Amino acid sequence: MRKLKTPAGANEPRSAQAFMARLRLDHARLSRVLRELEVQRTRLGTEPEAARAVLGEALRYLVEYQHGHHHPREDLLYARLAPLRADLGADLRELGHEHEGSAARARQLAAALRRLPAGPGGRALERFARALQAYVDETRDHMRREERAIIYADVERWLTDQDWQALTGAAAPDDPLGDAAQLRRRYPHLAAALAAPVRDVSSATTAIAEPPEPHARSLAALRDGADELVEAYGDLLHEGLDVCRANFAALWGAPSPLGAVEALPEVSRRSYQFAARCVAVPSRVAIDCASRMLRPFGGAHGPGRSGK
Repeated sequence: MRKLKTPAGANEPRSAQAFMARLRLDHARLSRVLRELEVQRTRLGTEPEAARAVLGEALRYLVEYQHGHHHPREDLLYARLAPLRADLGADLRELGHEHEGSAARARQLAAALRRLPAGPGGRALERFARALQAYVDETRDHMRREERAIIYADVERWLTDQDWQALTGAAAPDDPLGDAAQLRRRYPHLAAALAAPVRDVSSATTAIAEPPEPHARSLAALRDGADELVEAYGDLLHEGLDVCRANFAALWGAPSPLGAVEALPEVSRRSYQFAARCVAVPSRVAIDCASRMLRPFGGAHGPGRSGK
């Protein structure tokens, strides 16, 4: 039986910090792309050709990077955690199975998009739009459960230095969303859509074709960051209600006062994890927003260039 590292704060290995920081940054960027999928889903009814161009590249990015590299990195982490955290066994297995199903759905959506007939409207487009929204909703739910159980659960102390070195040593490419030039080269329509200052999808706009000026791009990043923050707090509110219900059920359902006392460690653990997320999630959004605001001016690349 390997001896686990004790909580060490600043003494945690740099490899652990780097590995987990990369996973968290991947989640932040995935949130941006999921939000863009919803924007372009709405545009399908009014500007179908422009929307399809962005959606095609967004789905290709998800298949190639998020499903092709991010999820396999998480699966490697879960494989090392499973023998040490029997209490997480069911969660880890479920999350791993969802990785496989989500990747298949992204490929199916990409194929369905290519088969859509030209022009707006039609039942095929309606079915595609519903399937796309279902994929977005399922992916967001998956991320919330993953972050609650693993990503923001002080996982750095669960493995040994050797484990973290092996995990960080596995070859994996950088996220194209962290490199503006690479993003424009590989996914030009997606890059333009993510940078566009005009996000009103109900009217025609040329913003998707022309990258905006630095100040406009910075303001767009600020607005996007505000949207992300509102979304994050909304998610936290729903999660907080779930935590309250679970804690109440654990205490109220105890067969005796002694049973209620025995339930307190689990109640405390659940509450602590939720409190940690209340601090970590908004901070993550704010840091990513600040990085995107500064990037048009060529400085403070921050998280946008980290995670190598």
